[in-house]
Amino acid sequence: MNSRSRQSRGRAGSVRARVVIYLVSLSAVSLAVAGTTAFLIERDVVERTVTDELAAQADDYLRWIAENDPTGIDTLMRDAVARFTGTTDEGAVAIVDGRARYAPASDTRLRLEDDAALLDALWTDTTTAVEVRRIDTPVTSYATAAIPFLDSTGARVAVFAVAIDEGARLGDLRATFTVYAIVAVLAVAAVGIVGFLTVGRLMEPIRLLDRTARRIGESDLTDRVPIVGDDDLARLSQTVNAMLDRLEGAFADQRRLLDDASHELRTPLTVIRARLELLEPRDPEQVEATRDELLDVAADMSRLVEDLVTLAKADRPEFLRLGSADIGDLTDAAATRMAALGDRGWRVEARAEGTAVVDAQRLTQAWLQLAANAVKFSADGSEVRLASVHDGADLVLRVSDEGRGIPPEHVARIRERFVRLDPDAEGLGLGLPIVGAIAQAHGGTLEVESMPGRGSTFAIRVPWTEA
Repeated sequence: MNSRSRQSRGRAGSVRARVVIYLVSLSAVSLAVAGTTAFLIERDVVERTVTDELAAQADDYLRWIAENDPTGIDTLMRDAVARFTGTTDEGAVAIVDGRARYAPASDTRLRLEDDAALLDALWTDTTTAVEVRRIDTPVTSYATAAIPFLDSTGARVAVFAVAIDEGARLGDLRATFTVYAIVAVLAVAAVGIVGFLTVGRLMEPIRLLDRTARRIGESDLTDRVPIVGDDDLARLSQTVNAMLDRLEGAFADQRRLLDDASHELRTPLTVIRARLELLEPRDPEQVEATRDELLDVAADMSRLVEDLVTLAKADRPEFLRLGSADIGDLTDAAATRMAALGDRGWRVEARAEGTAVVDAQRLTQAWLQLAANAVKFSADGSEVRLASVHDGADLVLRVSDEGRGIPPEHVARIRERFVRLDPDAEGLGLGLPIVGAIAQAHGGTLEVESMPGRGSTFAIRVPWTEA
C-alpha cells in the first residue's frame, strides 16, 4: 500500500471518527444537561414540599397550643407528642431541660430521640421564631420546625420539634437519577455504536469515489464511481461520473484534434519540403513558381491555425463580446458581404426587426461560413436564400441553397472536425464545427435540414435576449 492510499484511508477514518465523536459528545452533553436540569428541578420540588409540610404542621401546633390551657409544660409536651403519629421519614420529639422527654409511641416513626447531635442542635438553637431549618448530622439531613417554650426570664425550658428525613427523600431521588445516569451511559454507547456503523455506510460512496479517483489516469478515463443509494452522496457520485464523462470526451476531442491537426499539417509540410528539395535556385521561373505555391500552402496552414485557435477559444468566457445589435442592420450587412462570395441568386426571404444582445461579429462570421458552404456545394446561378427570424424566444439565422444536398447518414458527421464528404472540395473541414461552436457559445444550436439533389438548409438558433 502506497503512502497516498494510506493517507486517503487515514483521512476517511479520521472523518468517520470525528463524526462519531461529535455524535457521542452531543448526545452525552444533551443527556447530562437534561438529567442535571431535571434533578435540580425535582430536588427543588422535594425541598419545597418538605418545607410546606413542616410549616403546615408548625402552624397547626401553634393554633392547638393557643386554643388549649395547659396545666404545665410537662403536660403540654406530652399531649403535643401524643397528637403526632409519624411515618418512616417523619418524627417528633419533646425536649425538656435539654433531654428528650417525650416521643411518639409509633414503631414506624422516625426516631429523632436517638440522634444526639440533632437534639443538641435543637436545644442550643437561640432562635425564638418558628421556622423551617436544615440540620445535618452524622445520621442524616433533617428539615425541622421547632417551637421553643421560655420561662418568665426568657430562658428556654422546653422545645417541641417535628422533623422530616430530607436526606432519605433526596436519596430516593438520587437513586432514580442514578438509574437515569446508567441508562444515559448505555444510550450514549448505543449512539456511538450505531453512529459508527451508520457513518461507515454513509461514507461508503466517498470511499468508492476515492478508490475510483485513484484508479483513473489520463490514459484510462473509462472507470466510473458505483452509485450506492439515492441520497445526496449518491447524487455526488452521479455528478462526478458526469464530470468524468465530460473529461473523457474532452480528452478524446483533444487527442482527435491533435491527430487531425498533425495529419492536416503533415501534408503541406511535406509539400514544402519536397518543393524546396527540388528547387533549382538558378532557375528564376521555377523559383517564382515555387514561391507562389509555397505562399498558397502557407496561407492554407495559416487558415488552419486560425480555425484551430477559434475552436480552442470557443469554451472561454472572452470568446464572445456581447452587445446590443440591430438584427435588421446585421442582416443587411451580412447579405451585402454574402453577395461577393459567388455568382448566385442571392435573396433575403425574411428580415427580423429589433435589437438583441449577441456578439454581432461572431454571428456574422458563422452566417457567412454557412453562405460560403452554400456557394461551395451549389451550381453557378442557383438561388441561395437568407433569412433572419424572431422565432418566439429565439433568433434564427438561416441559409438555404439548391445544391447537391447531404445524405441522411452523413448529416451528423458534418458537425465533426476535419470531416469532408467531398475530398476534392476546398477547405479543411472546420467551417461547420466553428459555426456550431459560435452557436453553442451563445447558448444555441446549429440545425441542419438536407435532401440529396434538392439542397440544404442550415440555421443558427440562439436565444433572443432583449437589449
